[in-house]
Amino acid sequence: MQNKKIILPSFYDFLRPKQTKNLVRFGIKKDGGYIVDLTSINRVNHLVSFGMADEFSFEEDFLNNNKHNTLEIYDFSVNHKSYLRNILKIFRRFLTFRKNLNHLVLVIKKYINFLKFINNKKVKFYSKKITNIIENKNEISFDKIFNNLQKNKVGLKVDIEEDEYKIINQIIKNSNKIVFLIIEFHEIETKNEIFIDSLKKITRFFDIVHLHGNNHEKVLKNGLPEVLEISFVNKSNDLDYVNFPKNFPIDDLDFPNNPFKPDVNINFS
Repeated sequence: MQNKKIILPSFYDFLRPKQTKNLVRFGIKKDGGYIVDLTSINRVNHLVSFGMADEFSFEEDFLNNNKHNTLEIYDFSVNHKSYLRNILKIFRRFLTFRKNLNHLVLVIKKYINFLKFINNKKVKFYSKKITNIIENKNEISFDKIFNNLQKNKVGLKVDIEEDEYKIINQIIKNSNKIVFLIIEFHEIETKNEIFIDSLKKITRFFDIVHLHGNNHEKVLKNGLPEVLEISFVNKSNDLDYVNFPKNFPIDDLDFPNNPFKPDVNINFS
């Protein structure tokens, strides 16, 4: 943990989570895992995931939580070409003794795991970028995805590197369909105004049940992380809140995104 304790200005008290008794971690104990409310998770059988990269342990845990669960995933940065390019790059470095055999085996295993995952009959994977206005064939709009949903109630995970701010209004418009919501907010220092505005909009319909700072990025002078993972549940879940913690991370739930660096402390007044 960080040694220096910084208390967030009281202005940010609206971010303080309402903790349920059923918080659990889905995904690995580093970057890619998130905290969710199990009661809310169990109320849906379908997860829409925006942004996956090459780490999909959260999505796997969701699938394994219930035999009826299904997934649809959108990530334009991940496809067969990206994996094959990486394998070729490592292979060339292996031939010139800049990488060892273990590195090559690792990237090949990652590709095999990716193939197994996307070929699961319960998973629909689309190498598409989420946008509001479609300008090329590699893009798809939020509205199109939610208009075509086969389920009335879903979970939504968003990790799309700053583009989360572009779809806040669409999330609100479709809030009646979203039982739980996870968003990773980026560039909070330069986008502080839109970050606050986005959270004010979201918290009209959703309660914050957990937050965690991503230690891959810096902590701002006011104590707020530059990148913040926030877990929400729809207010319609009518959950019982048992605690209102002031200090994060929480032992045995939270783990550093980068396991080689201290985790980010977040402290409310």
